[in-house]
Amino acid sequence: MIYCAWENTRLFVRPPALDTRRQRWPKVSILIPARNEEARIRPCLEGMAGMEYPNYEVLVLDDRSGDRTANVVRSFAKNNGRIKLLKGKELPEGWIGKPWACAQLAKAAKGEWLFFTDADTWHLPETLKRTLQMAEGKGADALSLFTKQETRTWMESLVIPVMANTLLAFLPARWALDPGSPFKRFAGMSGQFIFIKKRVYEDFGGHATVKDEIVEDLNFGRRVVEAGHRLALGDGSDFSFCRMYTNPREVWEGFSKNFFPAVGFNLFFFLNAQVVLLLDGVAPFVVAAMGPGPLFYPAVALSGTLLGIRWLQAAKYRFPKGSVFLHPLGCLLFSLIGFNSVRWFWTGGGHWKGRRLRRA
Repeated sequence: MIYCAWENTRLFVRPPALDTRRQRWPKVSILIPARNEEARIRPCLEGMAGMEYPNYEVLVLDDRSGDRTANVVRSFAKNNGRIKLLKGKELPEGWIGKPWACAQLAKAAKGEWLFFTDADTWHLPETLKRTLQMAEGKGADALSLFTKQETRTWMESLVIPVMANTLLAFLPARWALDPGSPFKRFAGMSGQFIFIKKRVYEDFGGHATVKDEIVEDLNFGRRVVEAGHRLALGDGSDFSFCRMYTNPREVWEGFSKNFFPAVGFNLFFFLNAQVVLLLDGVAPFVVAAMGPGPLFYPAVALSGTLLGIRWLQAAKYRFPKGSVFLHPLGCLLFSLIGFNSVRWFWTGGGHWKGRRLRRA
């Protein structure tokens, strides 16, 4: 854990400062899948309209929304010729909604680089230039950046930093990016920020390779690495932002949608994840609180280490520092969400944005 946390801190660096002397910038297609995003998409479109980049297009696909998402996009498109609205086609058999939306966007894109991002994200004007500079500087075929996670309610503040910690402190990211490594199965990307060469996307099959994956972004990154392409990861939290969920119910349902699929619907992997989450994130604090005993001092040391790692993550990625000291509670909530995720997929009782969740 300590090693992974340290290595990932070194790996997830921020893109370089703007090169103000550069003249030529390849065309970038910004691709935004949107389903029932009327209440969220405005900040995203405002950011896209204000990009300080000379050669880009913005394609927004209305994925058969039941609200006014399309009308909001049209109102922006009237005043900005770069923004175009696409109407999503009916979901084919064997596809999940988001991969299908992304595949349609990629087919319509004209850029040398494709930038997939979500409707609940927003980006500062320098985003495209700095991202391209980083991708070129690393010789990357694809780049995924960690966005700043906005948390405003108690449930967001407790659970979202714990979710991030499970990736930042336990994922052997540097080894996962090596096509020859046995850890390449853990390679992943963030669906909030996927930057990839179009020819590379087409070469390995793009979103068609993850067409039935609910957590398509994690599996998408693995496909990139397995195809022999160079994937790079970084920290874009100073210019790209996301508020994944806006209330406790959305947090509960959103992570319930992702937890069990993230371990491949494998009960053994799920139980192992639960053991690590509870033994690492909850048990040391419980033992330390019980007072002197044979495990007291090791528990205190481990608890202090965990809080130190969380504090460094909060400082680097600007998570709420108060949630650091509630780490055990956040881990417990995340564990309960995991069990609810299993229940959802075993009983077929889960829905997301009007579509029934189902195992692939």
